Amino acid sequence: MEQRFENQTALVVGGANGIGQAIALRLGQEGATVIVADVPGESEAGLRVCREIRSMKRQSDFIECDVRESSQVNDMVLALDGRIDVLMHVAGVAKLVPFLEMDEKHWDWTLDTNLKGAFLTGRAVAPLMVAQREGRMVFIASTNSVDGEENLAAYNASKAGVAALVRTLARELGVSGITVNAVGPGLIRTRLTETPPVDDARYVERYRIPMGRIGEPEDVAGPALFLASRDAAFVNGVLLYVDGGQMA
Repeated sequence: MEQRFENQTALVVGGANGIGQAIALRLGQEGATVIVADVPGESEAGLRVCREIRSMKRQSDFIECDVRESSQVNDMVLALDGRIDVLMHVAGVAKLVPFLEMDEKHWDWTLDTNLKGAFLTGRAVAPLMVAQREGRMVFIASTNSVDGEENLAAYNASKAGVAALVRTLARELGVSGITVNAVGPGLIRTRLTETPPVDDARYVERYRIPMGRIGEPEDVAGPALFLASRDAAFVNGVLLYVDGGQMA
């Protein structure tokens, strides 16, 4: 496999499972030193990812971090020892709740994790990349950034916010040699989509997905790494859908 990230350090926030895990492993396969960060409850899974990356003869360490807490985010970035080439911000939560049943606790939990967490992480990483005069930030947004799927008001709002944040950072940080982009997955088979279980055929029919299936985490890893690679050096402020054609 091409070693596009040789001698680079990548931070994967939310890297213990699902899309984040697939991205972290792919970065290791392509030569990066990979720092996997996730909440304390995911430490065992995160350490497993690190061990798998180390089996590829690449360096990897796990950091516990709740992205809702600025002190933890700042400590996470301090642990990077002053160098970061790639930020992959994957951390996110979702739960189906009808709008008329939604309370402030659910709203705050979703927005604090998905949007505030992206803001805090980007804010902590940006000074290092500015000092380096280069860097790649990739945030996981969603097709829900523009598609107001029912029973997901908080999630939709948070992912719309992530897409807007990415566009803004692309304008502000581009002058420093930093690109900021987003991947917009459609329905991907992860723990977030296991409860309630997804009926693949019904979902594909309802959303008219031309590829005829829902996605796998590995389907997202390739596009995310493209946006972080030298091949995308002049790609900035983009929301790249990875949805089998759902948004076509």
